[in-house]
Amino acid sequence: MGANNSCEISRLPVDCLSRIISLTSPRDACRCSAVSTFFQSAAAADVVWEHFLPADLDNILSETLDKPVFLSKKELYFHLSNEGILVDDGKMILSLDRLTGAKICMLSVSATNLVGIIWGWDVRYWQYVPNHDSRFSEVAQLIIVWWLELHIALSCKNLTPKTRYAAYFIFKLENDSNGFDLSIETSIALGDQETWHKVCLQPRNDTARQSANNPIRYSQVRADQWNEVEIGEFINDGEEDDLVSASVEETKGLWAKKGLIIYGFEFRPKT
Repeated sequence: MGANNSCEISRLPVDCLSRIISLTSPRDACRCSAVSTFFQSAAAADVVWEHFLPADLDNILSETLDKPVFLSKKELYFHLSNEGILVDDGKMILSLDRLTGAKICMLSVSATNLVGIIWGWDVRYWQYVPNHDSRFSEVAQLIIVWWLELHIALSCKNLTPKTRYAAYFIFKLENDSNGFDLSIETSIALGDQETWHKVCLQPRNDTARQSANNPIRYSQVRADQWNEVEIGEFINDGEEDDLVSASVEETKGLWAKKGLIIYGFEFRPKT
């Protein structure tokens, strides 16, 4: 009887099973594919992966100059989760979290309506140059400043509602960089909630361990060989008119700082 009952689900129409799988998650859909060829066919259906794609996908694709063309919704999903697409005139990379389908947004420093860099357009202090490791047309390269202050704001409509997010500062330090071995401050704000943290753009060494007595966050090397440090986290409650703002600054020590290359700011689901 048990063996017969275990096969009952295979009597369902494949489109019915597909709709059931669409109510799970991308991770569960991939696991279903390994059960049998019947499950594999059901889990690959467009109705499954369309459910995992953003509801505003058409609007998103209308903003990219190079609209991706794929044979299936599953192919499109994995393109968005593996590579993402450039939108907003090439100033933003939008991708999806592979396991959940939640949106990930990377903002370029050239998005002048979203990013503020103090003295950012003074060529004595900053320059904007191409970089072969960046998908954006240019990155910001710090020549020298004593007062470092970076600000960014993102509309919450670009993020997945009811999701916990973290913001990250993406950068590199040149070999002759200076002034970034000491801590700087970051903040994240949404509505009337704002939190501040101390971070260090240098990687953590054996003598600097994060603890209650040393709450400094240290940078880490990403898979793409850029460095990142977490600015802070927040919950996107789903209010599309809200703005989440983040900052990176050091305005107290007033020591010379140079050799910083900024890729951008990334907002991704907190796992």
